[in-house]
Amino acid sequence: MFKREEGFIYPIIFLYLSIILFSEYSVGAYGLMSLEDLRKYYDYDRAMPLNVSEEVFEEKEDYKIVKVYFDSVNGERVPSLLLLPKGEKKAPCIVFLHGYGGSKEDILEVASLVAREGYALIAIDAVYHGERKVPGKELYSPDISESMSGIIQTVIDLRRAVDYLETRLDIDAERIGYVGGSMGGIIGAIFIGVEPRIKAAALIVAGGNMSLMIRESQHYTMPAIREHLQREGISYEELQRILDPIDPINFIKYFSPRPLVFHLGKFDRIVPAEAGRQLYEAAGEPKQVYWYDAEHSLPMDLVAARILDFMDRNLLGKPFAYRENLYWIRKYAPPLGVLISVLLILFYLFRRKLRRH
Repeated sequence: MFKREEGFIYPIIFLYLSIILFSEYSVGAYGLMSLEDLRKYYDYDRAMPLNVSEEVFEEKEDYKIVKVYFDSVNGERVPSLLLLPKGEKKAPCIVFLHGYGGSKEDILEVASLVAREGYALIAIDAVYHGERKVPGKELYSPDISESMSGIIQTVIDLRRAVDYLETRLDIDAERIGYVGGSMGGIIGAIFIGVEPRIKAAALIVAGGNMSLMIRESQHYTMPAIREHLQREGISYEELQRILDPIDPINFIKYFSPRPLVFHLGKFDRIVPAEAGRQLYEAAGEPKQVYWYDAEHSLPMDLVAARILDFMDRNLLGKPFAYRENLYWIRKYAPPLGVLISVLLILFYLFRRKLRRH
């Protein structure tokens, strides 16, 4: 009796374990791999020395910018700029990543605005950008393996930037947010999914579903990639499996329950609007999306106002944010004032006419 039960139970156990394994694992270019384990591509030793070097880059009345270099994985030395508002003992900080072809110096355009609002800001150069440019190299490249390595490296570099922020006494390490646009939004969506120290994030013209973006994007690097896929006989289904480890759509859900806001263009053809919609749909709550009647270039004055309000509410816990309201007042107050003046004059003339009669 005992032997019959033993012989029966072993196949049941084997079947049960097989169902569990194959329900959690998917087959891709890297073999059997749990989608949960995709985050392991971005693991690193946080105890590794930063070997920081700093020098003052620019100093103004209300802020100072420091050029910072620190060590990352694979022997990379990461260049960055840190903006520090004056008069703040422990400032909240925004981590920023530029778009394709940009650099850390992109923050100089908004330095005064950000400092005036009391935020610190740190920006790095992505792989093959800014000081890390390499002649003939593109981060979006037909060399898929090289592109994947560059994106993974950039995400880890951003995490090392947070490591650096934690060493500074003038930064509130409990109030760190993220802002990234275009490439900075795409890579940033991975970064915030694997980095638990980011408390709130804003993604501008970002997208998910890498095969969709490569197939439909009008970005200048995409034709060469599409030609390579056709030449090598790589289908978009196969491409998607290969790119799963760097597809934001596989990581964005892990940012929940931290607050997230999207700013997307309805007619975007660089990061296709559909890719933006899919990334938004894949994100967990709480989330918010603003759709603009625009292509890839959004009205950045309005976007900036909304992002500062968002950070005030969700990073600093302020119940009242005013910048978007101020934007609309400034935009429509002058014409509204003229209209009211005209109506008052017409009303005055109409009253005079009535009195004469």
